[in-house]
Amino acid sequence: MKLKTILLGTALTGVTLFASSNLVQAQVCPRIVEVPPAKQTRIIRNDSYGYRFNIPQNYRSMAFRSNTVLIFDPGTFEVAQCYIRTKAPTELPSGISVYATPVNPGNRSVATLVRQNDPTIEKVENTKVANQTAVSYTVNALGYHRSVAFFTPDRRYMITVSAPFNLEQGRPTTIFNKEVFDTVLSSFTFGRS
Repeated sequence: MKLKTILLGTALTGVTLFASSNLVQAQVCPRIVEVPPAKQTRIIRNDSYGYRFNIPQNYRSMAFRSNTVLIFDPGTFEVAQCYIRTKAPTELPSGISVYATPVNPGNRSVATLVRQNDPTIEKVENTKVANQTAVSYTVNALGYHRSVAFFTPDRRYMITVSAPFNLEQGRPTTIFNKEVFDTVLSSFTFGRS
């Protein structure tokens, strides 16, 4: 009986120590201190998909996987880099994402394709981005997001620009970093250069 108690105590201590090491690692990263966007902008290019857009001069972009660009203010960027460096068991902080998905739309519209991919989308509105027909919508997948989707000119990819909503008492209120989200969308263009 004593041996079982000692073994159980040792096993529980080992589990606690293992879990604590991950927590210590995550605590090494600084707290997020959001930095307001500068008025001046700079161009972000993605030659693989032939697009470019502007972000505030002081903001940072990060390639994520082969098809995504994440956009962060400088303070949030440092925390995201820290999470990656320390392999912290957490998701990346909130930011704006631009990602490309291969599609074969045939004669389907971007709105039809978006609805087929996620029938739960809400507040769908037609718009234009980079002279392309686009659809703006709200989705509640891993949190509330406002997304705008449109095809590349050759219709081989669907580009989606997405930003989370700020939440108040668990309900979505305003688009996170809306000014930067709008800058990305209004400056988005296609063309190799």
